[in-house]
Amino acid sequence: MLTRIDHIGIACFDLDKTVEFYRSTYGFEVFHTEVNEEQGVREAMLKINETSDGGATYLQLLEPVNDESTVAKWLAKNGEGVHHIAFGTPDVDADAAAIGGKGVRVLYEEPRRGSMDSRITFLHPKDCHGVLTELVTSAPEPPAEH
Repeated sequence: MLTRIDHIGIACFDLDKTVEFYRSTYGFEVFHTEVNEEQGVREAMLKINETSDGGATYLQLLEPVNDESTVAKWLAKNGEGVHHIAFGTPDVDADAAAIGGKGVRVLYEEPRRGSMDSRITFLHPKDCHGVLTELVTSAPEPPAEH
């Protein structure tokens, strides 16, 4: 069962410049940063609020670290902007199977490691009215802020 909007992913060319925009314009601060080599991105998670299920809602800013990453290819085609929406779930495996059973293509056979040690998979945008959709199960112990 999907419980919340976990994050909205925003692709950008310059992570530091984009973080500064969200900090100076809206007052959002960086909660977590990391480089995800498997996904080919450097990212910053900006916490927006806590949620009733113990999770949080974030903006995820994504800068490609190489020209072969899906985010780099997306930026080349679309420019900066909203890349995907992610829904939180306590069981990414079960929800991916249930949604896949309804005819929506699930992009990973097995969930992968996502931000902050979460488990993630994506749903094909052509099956979701043009929206790349991510399903996220947060790590049991969220990382400390940094």
